[in-house]
Amino acid sequence: MAGQSISKSWQIFRKGIRYSYDYLGMVMATSALWFFAGFLPILVVTTLSKYIKNPAVVGVAMVLTLITLGPATAAVHAMMAKILDREDVGVREYFHHFRRFFGRSVGLVLLNVLILVILGCDFFFTINNPNKIIRMLSGIWVYFFIFWALMSNYVFPFLVNQDIGIFLTMKRAVLIALDNMVVTIFLTIAVVLIMVLSVILAAPVLLLMMGIVAFLQNVGYRELMQKYDTDTEEMAADVEG
Repeated sequence: MAGQSISKSWQIFRKGIRYSYDYLGMVMATSALWFFAGFLPILVVTTLSKYIKNPAVVGVAMVLTLITLGPATAAVHAMMAKILDREDVGVREYFHHFRRFFGRSVGLVLLNVLILVILGCDFFFTINNPNKIIRMLSGIWVYFFIFWALMSNYVFPFLVNQDIGIFLTMKRAVLIALDNMVVTIFLTIAVVLIMVLSVILAAPVLLLMMGIVAFLQNVGYRELMQKYDTDTEEMAADVEG
């Protein structure tokens, strides 16, 4: 079983990188659009930092960035999903998907931020508690955070491929991560590696990162979904069972 999972993980990584290479132009275009559309509020404040001194304005820009980042990410995933479906895709479609998934993707981002805040507060409370037993329990929240990182690989793929609501998206992302833990761990390592290299090299954050990550996560989603019934509703029941 472990050998099959490792083989599947390598297959996902190889396919994701191959698609990224084959559609390099689209990867670069969507990554750039994601960067500017997703981080537009904070980019504006940073660019005008000489004129904007009010911390409240910076705070508002950060909140607005959380709002724009979700649709920007969903749009990239939707573009890559169409490519995997062998459909013709144009750069202009990015803005169509940005609008289409705006509400649900904003909800997903805010929900996940809330989850992280809760986990962070619980960890801070337990690690600083005078009771030794409670302090020992702080590791539980670390494991919850790790699992959150694992299941987050499937949030946007489920949203754009199945066109479902916020809570059903989160539920199915959790279930598929639990049912495919080894593959999900390797997928997360690959995604983190791409992100770290992109940050270190600087330019790939703008030109490559999100496109490659979207390909990897959508390929991972599709490879794992082959285990289940092709009917979406039956798949969910199978995983829950």
